Amino acid sequence: MNMEIIKQLGLMATPLILCSVVVMAIIFERLVYFVLDKKRFQNTSNNLKKMLKTHKNQAKPLRDEFISIALSQMKNNYHKGVKLLRVIGTIAPLMGLLGTILGIIKAFKKIASTTTHVSPNLIADGLWEAMLTTAVGLMIAIPALLFAYFFSMIAVQRVQKLSFALNQDSLNIEIEKNL
Repeated sequence: MNMEIIKQLGLMATPLILCSVVVMAIIFERLVYFVLDKKRFQNTSNNLKKMLKTHKNQAKPLRDEFISIALSQMKNNYHKGVKLLRVIGTIAPLMGLLGTILGIIKAFKKIASTTTHVSPNLIADGLWEAMLTTAVGLMIAIPALLFAYFFSMIAVQRVQKLSFALNQDSLNIEIEKNL
């Protein structure tokens, strides 16, 4: 963003810029995490399957509780930053709208203080300034919400895949014990 646009954002410039930086940082970190997670996911999956086999003599409810705890921890790691993306995705348009209202108030003050003929340029300039904050708020919110959904979808898919495989292994252990 150039300095002219930042000046036009008025009071809402700092919070909108901070939101934008946080959103970009979370998106970048999560993209790197999920790209690098393919190998980590496979290692975790293999380790959990080995632990199930190691504890095959334990009761099924105990094995299932172990699986549940491991999957819960994995789910928490996958969802880091997603809630913040959703919060920013929700409040960024509201901050933009607040900036719009403040800009319109400023424009009306300017119109009210004018003792000469009010030109369309004066009105248009004030409205342009005001609408800019809404546009910036939406430009922050849309990617934040899209990536929050995308990261949640990946997390759910991976946790469900591993959950299914581990539950199947636990069930197979139980079947083998009863043969």
